[in-house]
Formats: sequence, C-alpha cells, structure tokens
Amino acid sequence: MTGSGVTGIDSMIENEHARALGPFVLARPLEPSPFGERWLARHGESHSDWTLHAFGPLMDKRERVMVLSWLETMESVRHAHLPQIRRETEPGSGRVWAAEPFLGNEDGLLSLARLVELKGGRMPPHEVGRAMTHVLDGCRFAHDHGFCHGVIGWNELLVDRHGSITIDLYGLRRRLDGLLTSDREVVRDEVRSVAMIGYRALTGLEAEEPRIRAARLVRRLDRAWDEWFEAALDPAGGFESASAAIEALPTAMREAETESRPSAALAVLNRLRTAWSSSSTPVQD
Repeated sequence: MTGSGVTGIDSMIENEHARALGPFVLARPLEPSPFGERWLARHGESHSDWTLHAFGPLMDKRERVMVLSWLETMESVRHAHLPQIRRETEPGSGRVWAAEPFLGNEDGLLSLARLVELKGGRMPPHEVGRAMTHVLDGCRFAHDHGFCHGVIGWNELLVDRHGSITIDLYGLRRRLDGLLTSDREVVRDEVRSVAMIGYRALTGLEAEEPRIRAARLVRRLDRAWDEWFEAALDPAGGFESASAAIEALPTAMREAETESRPSAALAVLNRLRTAWSSSSTPVQD
C-alpha cells in the first residue's frame, strides 16, 4: 500500500515529540469520531497513511469487551465499502486502538454530508445512484455475514480520493449497546436510512412526510427514482434486504460491485476527477 501523499506528514512524524504506537507514528489529530479520538498516522515500514481510532481509557469492563468483540469481527471483513480494521495495542495504557487505511488527504476526512455541501447541497442522479450502490452493497455483505449497523447517518459515510464510499466504524454502535444480533426490522431500518440519505443528496431536502416527489425537484429525472423512493421509504414496509434495494434501483444506476477495494481496476478511474476536496469531486467506483 502506498502513502496518500498527505502534505507535511513527513515533518510531523520526524518531530522529536512524535508518538509511536506499534508500527505507526502519530502525525496529527483528525476530527474525532462519536466514539473517541482519531489520528492521522504513518506506517513506519510501508510508509502508508492510516487512521488510528482511540477507544477509552474511561471505558468500563463491558464496553471494553464489546469494542474488542467488534474488532475481532471487523478484522475478518474484507469489502470495498466497509472499514478495513486492525487492532493495535499500547502497552501500559487502558486504551484500545484500531487502525484502518487513511481515506482522506491533507484536509482530513471527507464525509458524504460535506461533499454534498461542497456541491451546493445536491448531487447529480448518477452520483447518487453510485453512492447508494456503494453503501447498500456494504450493508448487503454485512447482513449476509450476520451483523448490522442500524440507522446510518451521512456523516458516517466517508468518501476517499477516488470517490469510493466506506461506512465508517460499521456496526460499532450496536455492539457497544450489546446488540449482537439483528432482525428483519433492523435490516429494513438500515436500508431505509440509506434511502433517506439518497433522497437528501439528490433533492437537497429531508425525506420527511409530506415528501415531494424527487422528479418534481430534479429536472429530467427518471421517474423510476420516485418509484424506488416510494418503496424504500415506506414506513410500513420498505425493502426487506439491501440486495432487494440494489436490484430495484433504476437500471441506469445499477453496476456490478466487487467485494474488495479495487486495485488494478483503478485504471478505469483515470478519466475521473480525483480532487475530492473540491466541490467537483464525484462519487465513483
């Protein structure tokens, strides 16, 4: 894995006061997650950039057990749109650390919420469709392997430099709440929350009742989107699975998704803009 090219990180880690954690050297703090500190770090051997999450040190025994349980689950997960998590230890500390490849650049991490804001409050339909496919495919994989996240917020969706979306810290909140299993209603609520994000990204409005049809707000929008939102946002029903939601997306929005972050396939991205920190950043494969 190569570094992200974060400007100034070399001088940060060469500082005599730089803190080491296993093979990582902490460069600077990032915006905290809802669960604790988050740091930009450099791997000393591969010279790649990583995000380190710090949990604790004020966790009680139950919370610590739940975080460790979540880490054990996530360390076996390999999917393009779920976090690639590994556990790190800090001898003599009560903290639990988790590391994952850094998805941002020198400006930090980019959430889907921030990306939509940079674009003026809306995204074009093809980008919304691609984003929905990314997120729902991550949900589908997790559900097929027996775990859920619950309701997803668009601040939990991170967009990398190639426009690929990752669901940040997937499943951690439910695990901390001691919810180790899921049921049909939890799955529907999760899928419905993704649709709510899609509606907001497409129209600029919250998906609240009474809801305006998307085709009335977005010029020349395929009316199949209205049908999809009607089904996905139905409070009494909704799609029974993420797979069903993906299959029902308008045909022009459906594309095959792999279950691992692309490598050689990134060659197809040379036609796309990669300056994700600008308002022109698209959501791509």
